[in-house]
Amino acid sequence: MERLSDVLKNGAYTWKQNPVLCVPFLLIFFFQILFLAFLLIGLAAIIGTDTVEGIQSQVSEIARMAQYTDEPPIEGMTELSRMIAPFIGIFIVAFIILVIGCVLIQTFFSAGAIGMAKTATMTGTTGTGDMLRYARQSALDLFLAGIVIALLFLVGIVFLLPGAIMIMITDSIMVQAIIMFVGFIFYFLYIVILSIGLAPVKYALVINHAGPIEGITKGWNFFSEHKMDVFLIWLVMIGISVILGTVGQIFYINPVSAVVWQFVGTLVNLVIVMPLVTVWWTRLYLSRAVVAGDAPVFVVTSY
Repeated sequence: MERLSDVLKNGAYTWKQNPVLCVPFLLIFFFQILFLAFLLIGLAAIIGTDTVEGIQSQVSEIARMAQYTDEPPIEGMTELSRMIAPFIGIFIVAFIILVIGCVLIQTFFSAGAIGMAKTATMTGTTGTGDMLRYARQSALDLFLAGIVIALLFLVGIVFLLPGAIMIMITDSIMVQAIIMFVGFIFYFLYIVILSIGLAPVKYALVINHAGPIEGITKGWNFFSEHKMDVFLIWLVMIGISVILGTVGQIFYINPVSAVVWQFVGTLVNLVIVMPLVTVWWTRLYLSRAVVAGDAPVFVVTSY
């Protein structure tokens, strides 16, 4: 079993030797943008291009006002609501289609990315053929597992129910505030624990070719047996996000540099951060779990 420091070091080497690992994440970005464009075209055909342009113009005006004034753009929001109201049903359907479509795209290529990371870790090299093979094998199961996980997160709302009940049965602001505060604390802890505990799920599912429930079970069991390793990798992810966010705030001082950072930051995330993190998680799982049908033998890295 590799030490965590070796997982990070050897994982970085694997990523360095296989720049093709960024392809799934670039494809996610490309196809989601393309899907959004087609959806907007369809929406414009249904409600009219003039209406779409008017709504877009109003949204831009609200954003501009919010940027340069502390006052809430009430008039702009009212006008936007008036423009959207006749088509609210269409917008709801379009939003649902957008969410489902983007999640399916994300799931398909995420499964492929994990498959590529697994192959690169175990053999030293990978290609887009591995991406397509693992995507076809596990995309649907990963999508269904994602639905189950989303429901598990929603269950945490029960921590907020006591506060809601206290609002209805007591007039004491102090009691209401205390119960709501305690509920939010428990809900926050529930979300954090679930986020860390379920982080290995998609890797367990794709690497083991498991079904949705089996993948969730294997992922949670992996966390239970290797809590500290999973937590530290999760912290590394948070640390990288904080660093990128801090750098981004520096660039957002100037409008021109902000535009530059939006492009550069997105590229860094897609080409470097996401592939590297995927390799780290994959290597961590392979180094500590028994993988059915595959011997977790890693290539010897050299620097």
